[in-house]
Amino acid sequence: MKRILAFVLAAILAFSAFAMMGYADGQPVTAYIANSYDEENGYGRAIDWYNVNDKYYFFVPASIDYEAAKLYISGTYTVDGAEYTAPETLATVFGDKTEVKVTAEGGSYDVVIIKESKTASVFIETESGSLDFIHAVKGNEEEGTIEIVDVDGKVLYDGALEIKGRGNSTWQMEKKPYNIKLDKKTDLFGMGKTKKWSLIANHTDLSLIRNVLAYEAAKAAGMPYTPQFEPVDVYINREYKGSYLLTTRVGIDGTSVDVEDLEGNTEDANKNDLDTYPKAGYYGTYAGLLAGTKKWYDIPNDPEDITGGYIIEMELANRYADEACGFVTDRDQPFTMKTPEYVTKAQIDYISGLYQKFEDAVYAGADMAEIGKYCNVQSLAQLYLINEWASNMDGGLTSTYFYKPEGENETLYGGPVWDFDIAFGNNDAERFGNDYNDPSKWTVCYNRMYRNTVFGKWDIDEQPNVFNIITKNEGFVDVLDTVWNGAMKSAVAETIEWVETEYAPSVEGSAVANAIRWNIFGTHDVDEIKKAYADEVKAVVKFAKTKAETITAGVGEVQNDAPETNAVVKFFKGFLVGINDIFEKAIVALDLVNKI
Repeated sequence: MKRILAFVLAAILAFSAFAMMGYADGQPVTAYIANSYDEENGYGRAIDWYNVNDKYYFFVPASIDYEAAKLYISGTYTVDGAEYTAPETLATVFGDKTEVKVTAEGGSYDVVIIKESKTASVFIETESGSLDFIHAVKGNEEEGTIEIVDVDGKVLYDGALEIKGRGNSTWQMEKKPYNIKLDKKTDLFGMGKTKKWSLIANHTDLSLIRNVLAYEAAKAAGMPYTPQFEPVDVYINREYKGSYLLTTRVGIDGTSVDVEDLEGNTEDANKNDLDTYPKAGYYGTYAGLLAGTKKWYDIPNDPEDITGGYIIEMELANRYADEACGFVTDRDQPFTMKTPEYVTKAQIDYISGLYQKFEDAVYAGADMAEIGKYCNVQSLAQLYLINEWASNMDGGLTSTYFYKPEGENETLYGGPVWDFDIAFGNNDAERFGNDYNDPSKWTVCYNRMYRNTVFGKWDIDEQPNVFNIITKNEGFVDVLDTVWNGAMKSAVAETIEWVETEYAPSVEGSAVANAIRWNIFGTHDVDEIKKAYADEVKAVVKFAKTKAETITAGVGEVQNDAPETNAVVKFFKGFLVGINDIFEKAIVALDLVNKI
């Protein structure tokens, strides 16, 4: 990474005359800081200034040594009137100041130094030097280099990476999330060795603590394979991108779900990349709407054991078409394959058949012994309770996972948990009549399946999902009571206190820089941002405490105060369902599924 930085920054200096000439046309001079420089390794941890409302900000990470790092501006420049002709340390040119006046080549710049952060740092350089290719299409991947540094400046990884976009609705936002893959398994911040990591943007979460609350509470409650995390400041191609959460990913790579690598075993059995085989089954645009259908790849050979190594995700019908493989249950619930991503027909038949047995038992109102044959009831209760505590409007709809270990035990497990940035009162949208911003209300137990029609994106179905049905089962309610009043209630309480008193204060400085970079609070005044951030944290903490009290008060009883859908709306949806079902049957009968 340092050699690439050396080349890039040397080129900047070599062509600095052109940059200076550009100033006459309104272009600023090139200015950056770097933690170190030597002839062998070049520039280390270099960052550009960033123009916000005609002020030039240096977002200085905690990993930058203020006594050693230098300000680099070509030619002669002044800082508050003091003249320099060579790079000088930040301690020399800035001292303790947070605002200075810089002049260079006739230009004058108001410079603000933000050095509030107390979090770790990630420095990424893409091969192209930009993010244009990656941002063009979410799946586009580019190679590059990455340096990951803890808050004390210790390098945890410095080497090659692959980077691409991630997320669904979050990918459409201005501040993008990314998946990264290192060239070797590395233990980052004590989270265990793996190559695959996610950089979660949390752009809609002004408090930056919602995912942390859910993950830490799930882990403390004993839920296995819960994502681990570390807050980081991210710089890509020397530009500050904001405060992110570096997390392990849901998968089977190293630190996540401990199940057999069925995809790897299938590749071994076929001696070929699995995505080179043709698609099969129902994979067209509307396939996610067609009950009882599946899609797979026409892979000729299965490994000897196909009983395990599965992670499946509940998904929205309109996203189903973009995934390689999956199935839709007899009650219209789409699932996509997290792993194996590419499955054989035998494998999709196996895992879809197992989930269908579980779904059938739940909707039949079976007792816990019967349901427990197909899904571990304890894990299902934990998964539901974390989502209910968070009032997660996506609970049981999307980002809801089940996994199946290898072996003859035909049992699914609920989890791992994932994606809570729009939870804990962070969504004004009303879905299924639920008010997800009222912590005195139960919500996730009233969620319904979210279906689109073949002729438009309408939420048309009043059909309840698995969480809605099973939480009306008195046997399951007893399990919820036991689980909540066992480890989970105390885990939630301890997590709330830790986030409020330790975690949030530790990321406040990163939140300040992030708020300026993305204009989160509509102000660039540091003190005002700190107050606004503190208010956001208080609001989330209050929500989490109140919702925990709501669950404690009612967890032993079946919740029967489901919001009623407006009669006119319900009639209209019923009409749409009827029309939609006719279209779906026509699509199948005319063999149009994979053609439109």
